[in-house]
Amino acid sequence: MIRTPLVFNPLSGHGRMDPAALLARLPREVRDRLEPVPLELPFDYEPWIRQALAAGGPLLVWGGDGTLHHAGAALSGLGLPVPLGAIPGGSGNGIVRGLRTPLDPAGAVLRLLEGRDLAMDLGRLDGAPFLNLCGTGFEAEVALAFDQAHGRGFRTYARNCVALWKNHKDVGLRWEADLPAQEAAGRMDKLRAAWRGPEPELPASAWSLCFANLPQYGSGLWIAPGAHPADGMLSWVRLKRPGVLDILAEVPQVFREGGRTPLRQEGRLLRAVVRLDRPCPWHMDGEPAPGRDRAEITVEKGAFPMRVTADCPF
Repeated sequence: MIRTPLVFNPLSGHGRMDPAALLARLPREVRDRLEPVPLELPFDYEPWIRQALAAGGPLLVWGGDGTLHHAGAALSGLGLPVPLGAIPGGSGNGIVRGLRTPLDPAGAVLRLLEGRDLAMDLGRLDGAPFLNLCGTGFEAEVALAFDQAHGRGFRTYARNCVALWKNHKDVGLRWEADLPAQEAAGRMDKLRAAWRGPEPELPASAWSLCFANLPQYGSGLWIAPGAHPADGMLSWVRLKRPGVLDILAEVPQVFREGGRTPLRQEGRLLRAVVRLDRPCPWHMDGEPAPGRDRAEITVEKGAFPMRVTADCPF
């Protein structure tokens, strides 16, 4: 019997991945179907994608958003032969949280193996694919600092956020964008429009800017609550720099699923070319990407097969 690969990154999260302990919590018939595979940079997923295909899929990947980002890029490069099953193992787990997959790795494995496949949209930054989001400004500076830090986990992430919050400046923006047409005036359309409010104008500047396919950035931060991974659009989200008082009064709102705050501005687009007033770092799914002062953002509707659980709302 060809076993389904369970690919994991030993360095994800706090670097304490224990596949034997995970397998011990699974029923024997499930354990016998799986083959744990440690994989580190440069993340050669190809042989394991082919094994997953021979086993009937999906490709199970246990790790953080960066590990999943590289898996998604590898699957895209091979023509997406099997769906990706994301198992939480990172510091933020934005992809897993956005899809409502259980945060317990063993529970996630069981639920994904009995789950369904979602035809998820695939975002691209200058042609390079991302699953959750890409962005620039403050959040990209944080991603770069986190990548270079000696240690992982939420504390390291928070420490970098505080240090960069003190000094990071807004970037000026110019746009060429295709925006969604006005929705039909059906009852559900009216309810959705009322919840979102009027579509805001594209911003002329941003302290932090992202393009999101899923609603969570990670660690419970709801960066794009209006994002839907199967509507053929991306949410753009501008964050304003929080002041000292905002840290207590407004920042907690972005950690609540229904939280609203003037610090966050969200709209939708089909495609965009955005020009920055200076070269800035970018990130894709939290992984540092080459800096640039011009970026083209596109989305392919329903292009990426994602294995999800019955709790996924999309």
